[in-house]
Amino acid sequence: MPLRYIAGYSLLLLTRFWEKVFDQMWRVASLPERFVSIIWTTREIERYSRTDWNSWPSVRTYANADDWNSALELTLVERYFKNKGEILNLACGAGREAVLLARRGLRVTACDWSPRMIAEAQRRAREANVPVRFEVTDLLYALPYPEKAFDYLFLTNIAYSYLFPRYRRLRFLRQAYSMLKPGGVFLISFTCVEESSRQERLQWLFMQLRRSALFNRDYEPGDGFSGSFVHIFQAEELRREFEEAQFIITDWPWKQGFAVLAKP
Repeated sequence: MPLRYIAGYSLLLLTRFWEKVFDQMWRVASLPERFVSIIWTTREIERYSRTDWNSWPSVRTYANADDWNSALELTLVERYFKNKGEILNLACGAGREAVLLARRGLRVTACDWSPRMIAEAQRRAREANVPVRFEVTDLLYALPYPEKAFDYLFLTNIAYSYLFPRYRRLRFLRQAYSMLKPGGVFLISFTCVEESSRQERLQWLFMQLRRSALFNRDYEPGDGFSGSFVHIFQAEELRREFEEAQFIITDWPWKQGFAVLAKP
């Protein structure tokens, strides 16, 4: 067997060995941050999330994004959003989707809880010369929009997974249902995971800890931290939330993290 082949094969084996070693090291190193979601209360998690989303690094990350999040997102918009309808872009960030929706002829209202994101979104809309009404609005509390005000609602970039605990998500969904006109459509995205991928042991431990007043009593399986606080859904869990808010699921590409909801 040529020496050159043996040398190259040895390098491949060495690389795979170190990949496994570093993967295990990363699992150990990232373990402490997983405990933040059980140590911090809902209010502390909210405070961190607001500060992080309103920071200049977060704004700069989204300031130069010009296209749809995915081809599927564009496909769903083309399929379900007709031109000239009234649409509310929730958690609009730096305005990428709001501008794209306005270019399609929709009458766009867009909101976000970050003043810096809204300022960037307004600048982008002016440069694109499209009419969008931007507002600083908080999804976690009362939304300032009347009943039956919109033909469409749009909440993507997995923003629904940033809302927790469950009672806050349900409150938001009920408001969303109220704001939609009969026959209206709500395009929403989220983070999902297969059942086998859930970290059952750690979540079992957290569920035991939440019984104590020293820990986050609002913790739910699926809550975690991965760059930001996020709730990872199981299919049946998410279905129950949508149905409890009286939405009808008309399209559900679950593995891609999207759902199309309708108000009858």
